[in-house]
Amino acid sequence: MEFSDTDKQKAQTFIARLTANPALKTMSTLQREEQILQFLSLNAKQLYPTLSSDNFFKNWEWNNIWGILVSTLYEITNMELLPEFNEIIGQIDTTFFTLIEDRGITSDQSKEVLTKILLDGVNNEQVRRVLTGSYTAITTGIVRKYISEIYKRKKYIHFELTKVEKLRLSESDALHLMNTILLIKPLIYMYIPENTAVRNTANGHVFLSQFTKNVAATFVQKFPEIPQQIFYSGMNSSASFSDDHQLEASARMSNILASMSRNYKPGMAVDKGADTALKSWINVSRKNYKFYGYDLKMLDELYIIAADYGW
Repeated sequence: MEFSDTDKQKAQTFIARLTANPALKTMSTLQREEQILQFLSLNAKQLYPTLSSDNFFKNWEWNNIWGILVSTLYEITNMELLPEFNEIIGQIDTTFFTLIEDRGITSDQSKEVLTKILLDGVNNEQVRRVLTGSYTAITTGIVRKYISEIYKRKKYIHFELTKVEKLRLSESDALHLMNTILLIKPLIYMYIPENTAVRNTANGHVFLSQFTKNVAATFVQKFPEIPQQIFYSGMNSSASFSDDHQLEASARMSNILASMSRNYKPGMAVDKGADTALKSWINVSRKNYKFYGYDLKMLDELYIIAADYGW
């Protein structure tokens, strides 16, 4: 259905009212978009009489109203999201790629390919919905502060990254690697055929590792400029460690970081004696680690870090 300029203006006015809600101010760009989509979906019956009236989209069916509101929401979000996303990508120093696997190209060339892959992904509706956790983990500084502590303490997670996965990276390079994997993680949704075996959880889907490895192989073949280990870690971060104990440490870690950050809102007040949001999430996840496919030892270490610093 073609939308007129008048229709688009009405949609912009309505969406602008929703985005102006003070309750959304503490949310990241994608968290806010997700909340509005949930609001529209859950309140469709109540909204339809108003939105199908003369003042908005007279006699339109709901699927057309939904279409114009969602496309308008994406346009409004993109005005803020795309500059932020480009800035995040711009801050990733891809010189560490050669420390993982030398693909025979310059850092600038690999950065250009990585940028194209990620920007294509952010415009994919399914990818966009699961990007929230990764995006929030990076923009709120969660990744940076936990990587810093992991490298300072040199315990289980550090051992798994450096000795088992054999990532001979400095703390700075490890941060760039984790941010890269987090951004690549949602791209698995660009290659999901119908009837794919998947387990639904509150923190997203958990796929069979054989499937995630097959998707990684597709990316490796399509984008030879990027070290294959990055694609495997990125895709395997959507698999379960409970089902496959050979998953890369970087995949296990990025899975936890993305999930714990999905609904995180910085600056939230904590009642006296109560756990912080991150500490509470980690504690609950330790009890349900098998269901979500997390590495329990990683959760234990992150819990101690969160407790020590009140994060």
